[in-house]
Amino acid sequence: MSEPDERYLRVREFLQEKYPEAVSISTIARELGMNRGSVAKYLEVLQSHGHVVMKPFGKAKLYTTSQTVPFDDLLNYLSDAIVILDSDLRILMANRSFFNTFGIRRDRNIIGTDLSRISLSLFNDPTVQQNISRIVHSQMFVNEMLLIEQGTERIFLTEFVSTVIPSVAFTEKPGIMISLRDITTWKKTEDALKTSERKIRTLFEEVPSGIFLFHEDGTILNANRAALEILGLTRFTDLEDLKLYDIMCSKEKIQDLIHKSQIADLTLACNFDRLKTETLSATKKKGVAYFQIVFAPVSDTGGMSPKEYFILFLDITEKKLAEKRLKERYLGIVSNLPGIVYQFYARDTGEWGAYYVNERTEEIYGVPPEPLNNWFDRFGACIAPEDRGRWGNSIEEVIKNITPWEFEGRFIKPNGEEMYIRGISQPVRLKNETVWNGIFLDITDRKRAEEASRRSEERLRGLTSNLPGIVYQFYAKNSEEWGTYYVDERSGEVYGVLPDPIDTWILRYTSCIAPEDRERWIQSIEDVIRRVAPWQFEGRFIKPSGEEMFIRVISKPVKLKNETVWNGIILDITEQKRAEEALKKTQLKEIRYHSFFENTCNGVLIYEYIPANDDYIIKDVNKVTAALLRMPKEEIVGKHLFEEFPELPDPEVRDLLRRVLITEQPEFVAPLKYRKREDFPWIYHYVFKLPSGEIASFMIDVSDVVKEGRDPNRQAIFR
Repeated sequence: MSEPDERYLRVREFLQEKYPEAVSISTIARELGMNRGSVAKYLEVLQSHGHVVMKPFGKAKLYTTSQTVPFDDLLNYLSDAIVILDSDLRILMANRSFFNTFGIRRDRNIIGTDLSRISLSLFNDPTVQQNISRIVHSQMFVNEMLLIEQGTERIFLTEFVSTVIPSVAFTEKPGIMISLRDITTWKKTEDALKTSERKIRTLFEEVPSGIFLFHEDGTILNANRAALEILGLTRFTDLEDLKLYDIMCSKEKIQDLIHKSQIADLTLACNFDRLKTETLSATKKKGVAYFQIVFAPVSDTGGMSPKEYFILFLDITEKKLAEKRLKERYLGIVSNLPGIVYQFYARDTGEWGAYYVNERTEEIYGVPPEPLNNWFDRFGACIAPEDRGRWGNSIEEVIKNITPWEFEGRFIKPNGEEMYIRGISQPVRLKNETVWNGIFLDITDRKRAEEASRRSEERLRGLTSNLPGIVYQFYAKNSEEWGTYYVDERSGEVYGVLPDPIDTWILRYTSCIAPEDRERWIQSIEDVIRRVAPWQFEGRFIKPSGEEMFIRVISKPVKLKNETVWNGIILDITEQKRAEEALKKTQLKEIRYHSFFENTCNGVLIYEYIPANDDYIIKDVNKVTAALLRMPKEEIVGKHLFEEFPELPDPEVRDLLRRVLITEQPEFVAPLKYRKREDFPWIYHYVFKLPSGEIASFMIDVSDVVKEGRDPNRQAIFR
């Protein structure tokens, strides 16, 4: 500590010991053995810094220690970096923040040091130096500056204050107080916010989705250009006197969303013909449009309930119409592909039964599908007595070993008619059960034919696991226009002819028919169009790669109002042709194939994953599935799975669906109820992923098995 600093400290300590007594300069000088003039100077400086208080007593001056916070101590508590200079630009004081901000060591004594010697780049700026000079010379100066520190790029809000500095020499000279506040973070945040706001404004105007910002009473506050275009408007003023409810045709739905104040995703329909006559006269749109809506409240940082909301919407009218057309074609194909497909399950608990049976089981086998919980028992009771033991043993064996199932035997319908059946299925092991997906075929004609067809039957069994060949839908309109509505996407894989473009597929496929069979192919098409008859064709096919193969075409016509549609399948029968020498049994084999494909119709529940709300929207169901869920198909399709059926086991079902979606490996689902009601069945599922990315489930009612707790090793299975 320097000698002056030590004397300042001695004077302060002396006054603190005497407090609250006020003492004179002479007393302090005498008691401390110091020069009276020096003590007077020390007291003046201490008084200017707030360390001591002077009380006049007549002509004398009495001093006592100050009980308030000293000026320099107070400055040390300020977050701004502060330095005080005299007129010669020497540092008289610097607070703690000044040392910390500019990395000056605390043990370094800079008091009395020229400002230029502490080497701070901010003070080397000519503008700053000129401003300080103007203060010193009592000229007009700038009170505030924004300064950027070289090297660190820190931004400081710098304030300059002209002051008068008392000195030990009892002279008052102009002084300068400089305050520096680091606003780097604030400035960057401000710039980022401006950039963000600019981007949001650009996004609002340029995004192709329509956006409405509106008040809770429906008043439209803003709408982007896309919103106007989607609504067939040209100016925002066309919306000035309208409420959002007047435009979206769904007042109750929107009000319900506002009441719940939650983010929601839904589809709405608008009748523009009605809107044009009632509210939206300026619109150029016509007919019914469909919108995909995302609704969300505008967050209130104050914690208050939101008063404003926004809606983002897309015009999905074309998509909806395309889906409708595709669904109609799909239903046309499925409803006219004969045969019965089924799903059998065997649980680890010993329960077993059928999850699903095609509704045509009564037409083909005389066994009604309902009640589903005892269908397998009723079907097994029709197996001829001499084959019934083998039937039961085959089922027990595959349940025990979890292997593919095959069975052939005589079947006696309830009306006494005899036939031969073949059951084939493939097992899929799930967590707590095994599910066999399969098909029952009428092989009566084949069994009455020669044993030579066994190889073809083996090939057929291999094909059934993935429904081989390609399914198609061919149309012939009354206007003589004809073509294809639908072609299986595996057309490229099996025959080397890509399905798209669909309108040229039949011509491209025809060009691959061998020259010697092409005329017969064309004539067969013309003949079935003329007669509205089933179509069958066999011939040689040459792939674009040059590979030769033989094909068989089977289809069945459905007469509609203005056209006829043939739903059918094209099979690769190359191995069959090469395996059998004489081709004398071709007609029988064709009947067998025809029988197989007459029994390839199945009913499933199909749903698609919706990441936005971690749910699955139900895309389609068949009549059997609708019966299991105790709802009309129209009320099921389009619903969210877990929203419509909140009593489904969760997270078990949700985790299983996620696994199937990611791994693409089929899984079985333990028996469950969609609703916990007495009239709802226990349902067993086989879940697998479709090439489209959707998930499909075969479903079978196992309520009877669940209630009776039967042993699966004693029961029949299906594929």
